[in-house]
Amino acid sequence: MHSDRNAIVLTSGGADSIPLLYHVAKKIRPRHVIAIHADYGQRMAELERLGVEKTVELLSSKGYPVELKTVNIRWLGELSTSKLVRDEPLPETPVNALQDPEAASKRILWWWDVVRNLQLVTIGLAFAESIDLSSYLRTGRRNIYDVYIGIRRETPVPMKDNTPEFVELMNRVADQATHFGGYRVLAPFITKDKDAVIKYGEELGVRWEFTFSCYTNVRVWERHPRANIELPLHCGWCSNCRRRAKAFVDAGVPDPTLYQTPPLRNTEYAQIGKAYIQRVFLSAQNPDQ
Repeated sequence: MHSDRNAIVLTSGGADSIPLLYHVAKKIRPRHVIAIHADYGQRMAELERLGVEKTVELLSSKGYPVELKTVNIRWLGELSTSKLVRDEPLPETPVNALQDPEAASKRILWWWDVVRNLQLVTIGLAFAESIDLSSYLRTGRRNIYDVYIGIRRETPVPMKDNTPEFVELMNRVADQATHFGGYRVLAPFITKDKDAVIKYGEELGVRWEFTFSCYTNVRVWERHPRANIELPLHCGWCSNCRRRAKAFVDAGVPDPTLYQTPPLRNTEYAQIGKAYIQRVFLSAQNPDQ
């Protein structure tokens, strides 16, 4: 049964927003879903967009009414002080520093893009209001879209725009800044840890090889053993790669990610050409190995 409200999903192509897109399409079941990917000048934009495109293709091929819209807001990147929009070597994040509050506090400004989540939510609301007003002016009937964002609890130090308080404020903005109001800003994963999202995404059938979490872009590609196409490698040393790899291990889900360097020391990886991949994933794909 379809929901009577449609959905806009802000989609970065990562291991949080892609499970969210699956969740909305498969569990909420709107009559129409728009996946929005924004290019704000981030160095990994092409990888993110590839992941969103592949996911939209997969969901559409299974009958889910999902379409992709891309938005160019590269002007935002020109204002940003984040390392994500600069072409410079990224620092390695030791695994034992991921949960260190002091180290995490120092890292936040490496990855903080000015008002990014605020901008993304307002873009989603702009699409929602435009569609709604166009319907009302043409037919006298409203066509309401809710805006979904894949932010969730970050540990050990949360970013201010990844919190329930941020979502609450965005809902107030949604009512105050639009003519009719009634558009909801929803973050279903807001209280979840990353391993819980991985576990849930596995239940939804997420194709993880088409999700990209890396903060850099090593510009190296290798043929993926399950997808059977060439896919870009994750670096394996940035904080997001190591957080991703750890989440798969903690969730007990075989990690199909192609890494340029093994991200975890206590996990076995096999080399495939220029890439490293978790050995347990390869074994699951090829039981005779």
